[in-house]
Amino acid sequence: MVRNCLLMIGLVFFFLFARNVMGDIPLLVNFRSGALVLVGTIVGGTLAFPVHTLRGFFTSLVDSLKPRPKTVEDLISHIIVLARLQRVAGLGEMNRKINALPNPVLRRGFQMILDNFDPPRVEMMLGKEINLYLDQLQTQLNVINRLARLAPVFGFVGTIIGLINVLNHIGSSAQIGQGMATALLTTFYGLVFANFVFLPIAGKFAEHIRREALMLNVVFDGVMGVCNQRPPLEIAHSLKSYAEVDFSTPPPMSLRKGHRWNLWGDAAKQQELAR
Repeated sequence: MVRNCLLMIGLVFFFLFARNVMGDIPLLVNFRSGALVLVGTIVGGTLAFPVHTLRGFFTSLVDSLKPRPKTVEDLISHIIVLARLQRVAGLGEMNRKINALPNPVLRRGFQMILDNFDPPRVEMMLGKEINLYLDQLQTQLNVINRLARLAPVFGFVGTIIGLINVLNHIGSSAQIGQGMATALLTTFYGLVFANFVFLPIAGKFAEHIRREALMLNVVFDGVMGVCNQRPPLEIAHSLKSYAEVDFSTPPPMSLRKGHRWNLWGDAAKQQELAR
């Protein structure tokens, strides 16, 4: 909420400053220049990725923009409840609780425990599933980063087209001035779309990936703790540290050790580029 308010205040000050510099805001509005940059960027960016990646990107983008009612504490509480049920309840009660879990990875992990999979096999299968999911999110993040890189390029292309048009009317001084202004507007739109639309979205999406990685670390450690028959209280203490993760201060290293999925990997690098 605070971030959105600061963004709106920044945009207001930006346009007020632009008005003082330009003298007339309507000079910055040109539908054809904006459409050329925006449509060209979207078409050029989406052609580089398969359809299923684009479909998953839009789905994940909508999820990243939604408010998150579920927290790490909620996920930990689900795991602790299931760990206690495994010790005192029957398979029927466990199965009903597992089917009601909102997290699909957590649901599959506990289903493997119910199916009497040995811990090494659970670790291998769950780790593979988490790796595939995070790789898919990283690929989707590349979509919005590609759009952010292409927007200034299409702005420059529009400027070149405008300059060619100006040279075709070199005899008319009035058309030269108007044509130059229109040509330079496409570069302006390219920079605005890249820095005020696509890069902020990329930063939001990168934060979404980091939070997903946090949840998956909790799921993996919780499932493996239950699979190894550790006491519920011990599992709760080991998972409590995840609830205290601070995303605002990423560590200098981005290494993945064993089956720990680093929360500040490539997604953090993309977010730093987006700032």
